Amino acid sequence: MDANKIFFINSILKSFKNSGLRSLVIFIAIIIGACVSSAFINVYADIDAKVSKELNSYGANLIISPSDFEKENFISEKNLSLAFSKIPKELVLAQGKFLFSSANIGTTSAVVMGVNFESLKKVMPYLDLQSGKMINLDFDNKNALIGVNLAKIAGFKVGDEVEIKNSFDNNVIKVRIKGVVYDGEKEDNLLIISLSLAQEFFKKDGLINYSNAIINTDFQNLSQISKSLSNEQIHFEPVSKISKSQGAILDKIKLLMALISIIILIITAICVNTSLSSILLSRLKEIALLRAIGASKKNILNLYTGEIFTLAMLASIVGAFAGFLLAQILGEAIFSSTINFRFISVVVAIIVSLVFAFLASFYPIKKALNANMANLLRGE
Repeated sequence: MDANKIFFINSILKSFKNSGLRSLVIFIAIIIGACVSSAFINVYADIDAKVSKELNSYGANLIISPSDFEKENFISEKNLSLAFSKIPKELVLAQGKFLFSSANIGTTSAVVMGVNFESLKKVMPYLDLQSGKMINLDFDNKNALIGVNLAKIAGFKVGDEVEIKNSFDNNVIKVRIKGVVYDGEKEDNLLIISLSLAQEFFKKDGLINYSNAIINTDFQNLSQISKSLSNEQIHFEPVSKISKSQGAILDKIKLLMALISIIILIITAICVNTSLSSILLSRLKEIALLRAIGASKKNILNLYTGEIFTLAMLASIVGAFAGFLLAQILGEAIFSSTINFRFISVVVAIIVSLVFAFLASFYPIKKALNANMANLLRGE
């Protein structure tokens, strides 16, 4: 190793030692900037899937109904299954099927809704229990759920046996109330039984009134799927309130993340700028002496940029990997799940941090190099 390299390394080490607290401030500021950048890049890459999952928990985003209610009030399950077979299976998170008919329960007239219980809570997440238990099996033909309003009117409670009488043919079946449910919607006024039992009881085998589903995709793609699957018998319609909000929410979150990152990087740059200005101000006489013994401005520039690069590189690497830990904290706090690690986040965070560090260093170094060396050596 030649003398110049030894001098260069010794100068950098001496600089770190002498500047002490001020170098530590620069080091911590760059770590914070790199950490936030890395964390947000990792979260940004996962945010589409995470937000989609959260919005899908709000219920169905696709409604399927007969194309012409004046001609036909029912959908064939066979035709519906054929249509759904054209949607990639990994996109269909849940599907609900519903059949309605009027009946007498005890001395009260009511609307009975047949459903597939296994997907009921997925497509209707706001349907909650007031008392009793939910039904989770599609083939449970012995139990039923009753809406809170209908339970009050008819005088039924959990455990009661209900006699359902078909209004059209006087056919009778009996079910036991397993739970009282409410959601502030039409379900508060319904008696809910299994779809298979409703089809058999009302003689509507293989038929439903409408269906809904949760499709894991954005509004634009969902609209294209709906348009391609709609025909003379079945109409597919996206629930725009949920589907459109997904894109809007994602755009706002991404914009907010970008703004926070920029603000933190600007604060980091200000910390680097002020701390480096203080360091260089205390070393102006050292710069003057180096110039006096023959060092050029380029030599001194190389020396100080080397110091900044070494400090910034070490801090950026530490901050970039720390950002992955911060991403996990954000993932658990916001989405209750982990964030995948992407090496590109480390690379981008290091590059961005170095760029901001050098931009912040430009003016202090330029000012130090342009100082009047003669006056500095005279102590003026």
